[in-house]
Amino acid sequence: MRSASDGARERSRADAGGGPASQPTDRAAPGAALERVAGTVRRMVEPGGCAWHAAQTHESLTRYLVEETSEVIDAIERGLPADEVRAELGDVLYQVLFHAAIAERDGEGYDFAAVAEELNAKLVARHPHVFGDRGYLSVEELDREWERLKEDAAGEDRGSRGPLDGIPAGMPSLARAAKVVDRLQRGGHIDTSAVEQHPEDPFAAVIGPDEQQLAEFGIGDAMLALVTRANAAGVDPDRALRRAVDRLAARALHADG
Repeated sequence: MRSASDGARERSRADAGGGPASQPTDRAAPGAALERVAGTVRRMVEPGGCAWHAAQTHESLTRYLVEETSEVIDAIERGLPADEVRAELGDVLYQVLFHAAIAERDGEGYDFAAVAEELNAKLVARHPHVFGDRGYLSVEELDREWERLKEDAAGEDRGSRGPLDGIPAGMPSLARAAKVVDRLQRGGHIDTSAVEQHPEDPFAAVIGPDEQQLAEFGIGDAMLALVTRANAAGVDPDRALRRAVDRLAARALHADG
């Protein structure tokens, strides 16, 4: 059974000119294509346009942004044809254009052009090894330098950023946990390679033979088993993970203090 949100999303896609029959145009002029679709979305949002679009707000659209992003991920992970991935990416772009059109309509001080210009300036500033005189950096060097590059781009003093600054509290718990662990590891606050494995450890069986590399199927099964145990115990696994991440961060950062 289709939900009401499914119908709303399909209406918005149809209004935007999306759907299987749409084809990419102006391959040699991406600027013209972007301007055309931005104008289409603005027309739907403006007075006299589409009533459904006119009624939307930044808040009401957040669920669709999450859904459309998830559909891109799903298309990529399922190995769908390129034209289907392209269509899903278009739906994500549509959400960006939609938010920008609302901001322009409601006089919030920015429009799509401002969003694009700010993004371009940020990308250039954060990549002096590409657009400046920093010189070539390998992937490994970039991993070590990334926080410093962001500080330099923002004109901040070196070391002024906290190791967990900029991680959204509203991220999905599992994605946030991975981000926090990665930041703490890159900052030298924890050493994940030093985690000791015991034969009785249920995770020991999912460690692959290649230098402790976790096997995707095994770790997925282990996580699913934990969720099943949490449900049986009446524990919210999402909340449990959030609180565990907070405890990890507190211990790691307190140890450095």
